[in-house]
Amino acid sequence: MRRLGNQYKRSANAQSIASAPKEIADPGKAKPYPWIINPVFDFVFVTGGGVLCFMLFNYFFIGWTVPTEFNTPANIFLITTMFIAQHLFADSHNTATYMRIWGSREDQQRFKFYRTWLVYACIPVFVLGLSKPEFTSGIVYLYLITVFWHYAVQAFGIALIYCYKRNYIMNNTEKEIFRWFILSMAGFVIIRFLTDQDFSPRNFYGVPIPFWGPLPIGLLYASRFIFICLSIAFGFVLVRKFIMEKKLMPVPSLLLILTVAALGLSKGTQNAMMWFYVPGFYHGSQYLAVCLSYFIKERGMPEGMSTWDVGKVAASGVGLKYIGTVILTGCFFYIGIPHFFMQLGFDYAAIGGLVLGTVNFHHFITDAAIWRLRDKRCRNLLLA
Repeated sequence: MRRLGNQYKRSANAQSIASAPKEIADPGKAKPYPWIINPVFDFVFVTGGGVLCFMLFNYFFIGWTVPTEFNTPANIFLITTMFIAQHLFADSHNTATYMRIWGSREDQQRFKFYRTWLVYACIPVFVLGLSKPEFTSGIVYLYLITVFWHYAVQAFGIALIYCYKRNYIMNNTEKEIFRWFILSMAGFVIIRFLTDQDFSPRNFYGVPIPFWGPLPIGLLYASRFIFICLSIAFGFVLVRKFIMEKKLMPVPSLLLILTVAALGLSKGTQNAMMWFYVPGFYHGSQYLAVCLSYFIKERGMPEGMSTWDVGKVAASGVGLKYIGTVILTGCFFYIGIPHFFMQLGFDYAAIGGLVLGTVNFHHFITDAAIWRLRDKRCRNLLLA
């Protein structure tokens, strides 16, 4: 009976969070919790602080270059850390999406298409990749074309979460300028990728990459002009709000924007270094942080705790079990499946690329549906 009572209290707590995130028992904690997990975790794993720290370490100990050889302690440390981060954060963040669409009964029903028919649609794609290696190259190339758009849109959404949590409220016009500033950046990066072959890799971890270009140079110039115009408009929004409303965009939001801009707009070695560190210590880790926070609040905070204690719950058995589940599931997809097919005579790199492309396209499409701040229930849980 005590166990049933505790479950009932957690369920009631979850319902109260979803319906009214500002109704917290402690009057001193009546406003939304300003962080995703906690200040230190957010700086390192959500806003891009971890990428900055590793870039500085990289510069001071091995120079302005991507570590590729195990010939110095600094190289060994960076390569090993990024390899581990890839499996802990980047690979597992895909499977956190499945935890969401297979979560509550309500979500299972709402997102039935994405956990059934969209999954079924991925199966023939994977089978075709097994039979035609050139198809795998195309799948990986499509992933490379669209991946920055996915990174940028996610950064935009999390930046908005920090804004709302800290009462930095944009009107519809300001928010649309912000949105189109991010989308114009992604559009410019994608068009540049398809126009200038220097930005398109010939090989991606053993998978040969085609080049579907070049696009007319006029498209590149037009996309750059649109991006510059929207950058100016967004800068005007920030300055106007600071002067007229005495409000400065939250620092975490600014860090998110600066990091994703550095990833997309940098060139040469700097761009290669950013792509070395960002998947694990920015994109994947921030997605896991948001999913973990959502999972904890949806499940219901323990009795006597508010959403301001989400960091404590994340470090408890509940949070560690969630993280362990998504990590192991990610390892199944990105380590287990390629090794299985390698035993059958397939090329390990080709299967790894095929899994990467297939899983991420399901991930990209599903993410666009399940994380909507316009959805009241989702918004209340994310902002609590």
